[in-house]
Amino acid sequence: MTPVNPPLPSGAFRASSTESRAFSLIEVVLAVGVVAFAFVAIMGLIPAGMSQFRQAIDTSVCAQIAQRIINESQETDFTTLIDEKNLPTAGADDFALRTPTVAASTASTASVPGKCIRYFDEQGMEVIPAATTTNTPTQTEMKRITYMVNTRVIPKSVMPSASTYHDYHLATLTIQVAYNPGNVPITLSSATPTSTDPTRRLWVSTAGVSIITYCAQIARN
Repeated sequence: MTPVNPPLPSGAFRASSTESRAFSLIEVVLAVGVVAFAFVAIMGLIPAGMSQFRQAIDTSVCAQIAQRIINESQETDFTTLIDEKNLPTAGADDFALRTPTVAASTASTASVPGKCIRYFDEQGMEVIPAATTTNTPTQTEMKRITYMVNTRVIPKSVMPSASTYHDYHLATLTIQVAYNPGNVPITLSSATPTSTDPTRRLWVSTAGVSIITYCAQIARN
């Protein structure tokens, strides 16, 4: 005959046949080690991600600034854009990069800017120096400046079907936008007007400064 378990007293519980057990110290240490290893790897990606994010913002703002200057140039009278009345009659200056105005002052570094240099803050809004004669920003204005812009115009341009420079009917606009929040002096290329140095008076590579160059062609209407 199958034995029958005696009835339990009132308020008593029958013990379970399965035992519940917690994680051992070794298991906890291993789990923490795996999580820590993955966390360190993820933390290592954060600086690279922030750098890429910063570069994406810079590229977007630089393009916005360049497009603004191109739009302004397109709306400018063509003879004023190339400063036609002051162009030399012959020589290398016919096709060399120039400032938008021949009479505009130039400088060897950004710390002593020429009138062709423009300044913008981190949001792409232009910062116009109070000293309009020298175009030199004050210390307060320099704190706002994040981007510097160097603009050059080639009065004559080479057509795709030819190898010679044509008359003053198609100008090439070159715009350099420099991300320079530290206001590092930027060196300009040679000022000598020769056909072998079409990049004269452009910014050259400078440590600590990111420079993006844009070009556009504007025709006489």
